[in-house]
Amino acid sequence: MLVLAIDTATPYLVLGLPRAERALRLERRHAEVLWAELEDFLASNNLSKRALEGIAVGRGPGSYTGLRVGIAAGLGLARGLGIPLVGVDTLAGVAMRYSKTVSVAHTTRNGLCYAAKYSVQSANARAIVNPYRSKLSELEPQGLFSLDEPPSGLALVQMGQKALQAGQLGVEALYL
Repeated sequence: MLVLAIDTATPYLVLGLPRAERALRLERRHAEVLWAELEDFLASNNLSKRALEGIAVGRGPGSYTGLRVGIAAGLGLARGLGIPLVGVDTLAGVAMRYSKTVSVAHTTRNGLCYAAKYSVQSANARAIVNPYRSKLSELEPQGLFSLDEPPSGLALVQMGQKALQAGQLGVEALYL
C-alpha cells in the first residue's frame, strides 16, 4: 500500500513514503513550506499525488499549531484524492529509529516536554509509558534517551500501513 506520511508536530517537517523519507527543521514555518516540500518530495520519488493509496499523519503530541497544520494538510489531501487517512503516534515514530527500550522527549517553548517510553522490536513500538507532559528537568528516562529528534518518515509510513490495513481510519490530535 503506497502511504504518504506527514508529520508537523515537532520543529521538523517529516515526510515519508515506503522507501524514502525527508526531515527538515523548520521551527514554526511548517505552513509556509509544507506544500512546496511535499510536491518536491513526491517529484523526487517519481510519484504523483494520484498514485497515493493512503495518508498517515502525525497526531502528536506536539505544538497546537503544528499539529493543526499537518492534520489539516493530510485531511485535505486525503479527501481531495478520495483515499483513507489515519493518525499515527509522533513519539513512537521517533522510538522506531531504534530496537530496544527507548525514552523519547520533545521540548516545548516553556520548559516543558512531551515524553513517552517504548519497547521497540521488529519494527513495532509498544508504549510502556503513554505520551505525557512533564518538566524537562523532572524526566527520568530509561533505556536509550532520544531528545528532540525527528520521527522517522519510514516508521510513520509503517504505522500508517498497519493501521489502514486494520481498518483504523481518521485522526484525533493528541493535545497534552
